[in-house]
Amino acid sequence: MDIRLGVFLLMIVSTAGNAQNFEIFSADLNSTLNNSNSVGLRNATININLPLKLKSGMLTNSMSFSKYYLDYNTDETMNTATIESFKTLKYTLGYFTKINDTWGFKTNISPTISSNFESGITMDDVFLNGSLAFIRSSKKGSLHLGLVYNTGFGTDKPMPIISYSKKVNNVFSYMLGMPITKIEFVINPTNSANFYLKPKGFYSNISNNLIVNTTDKAEMVKYKSIQTGINYSHTIDEFWKLSLDAGYQFSTKYELLNNKESVYEFNTKNSFYAGLNLKFDLLKNKKN
Repeated sequence: MDIRLGVFLLMIVSTAGNAQNFEIFSADLNSTLNNSNSVGLRNATININLPLKLKSGMLTNSMSFSKYYLDYNTDETMNTATIESFKTLKYTLGYFTKINDTWGFKTNISPTISSNFESGITMDDVFLNGSLAFIRSSKKGSLHLGLVYNTGFGTDKPMPIISYSKKVNNVFSYMLGMPITKIEFVINPTNSANFYLKPKGFYSNISNNLIVNTTDKAEMVKYKSIQTGINYSHTIDEFWKLSLDAGYQFSTKYELLNNKESVYEFNTKNSFYAGLNLKFDLLKNKKN
C-alpha cells in the first residue's frame, strides 16, 4: 500500500472513532432522459464524510462538490451559453446527541457556494443551508420533527421535517413523511431495493447578471422538481456499494429570478431519469 494512502486511511479511522456504517465517500451521477422542446438536467456529485465520536454525541464533517449541466433542447431567444453549467461547493458541520432515553437532537449548518462562476466569487454566491430536528425513538419507530433549509431541494424557503420511520423486520423498513418518503426491502445480505419520493433541484447565483425580456435582469436560477423511483443497491465487497436509480421526475420548474421574483420561466416537461451511485464505507462491519 502507498504510504500516503495508508496515512490518509489511518487519519480517517482515528477521526471516525466508533461510528458504524458511515459513508466515508460517495459519487453520484444523475440525468433526465432526452425530452424534445424541454430543458434537461444532468448532475454529478462527490461527497466526503468524516465522523467524530464525542463523549456526548456524534460530530460529522462533510464536503461535497456538485456540477449541474442544463441541456436547452428548446428554441430560446436568449443566449444560454453562460447558464449551461453551475457548480456547488458545500461544507457541512453536523451534530447528533441523545437528550434522554426517548428523545434525540440533530442539527447541521452548511455554508455553500453556488454559481456559474463566470467571474470571481462574491457574497451573492454564498448561501447558508442548515437543519434542526428532534427525534423521538421507541420500539414502535422514530418520529422526526424539525425544519430544513436546503438549496439542493431547489428552493429558497425553509421546509418542515415531519416523518415517521420504522424497521418492521430484517426485510422491510419505511420512512413516511416529508421532505423524503422511502420504503426499503432487503433482498439478501448483498442486495436491497427502496422506493422513494423526494425533492430534487438547485438554487444558484448568476455571476454576471443576464438580461432577459429586453430590460429584465436575472440574478439567480432556480430548478426544482419531485422525483419518484426505485433504487437498487448491491454490496460489492466489505467496503464498496453500487446503486442504480431509475424513476420519473414531475412538477419540474426552472426559472430565472430577480430579487426572488421570477422574470423568465423555461419550458420543462415531466420526464424519466436514471442515475448511478458508488459508495465507500471504511467503517462497515467494524465493531465498537
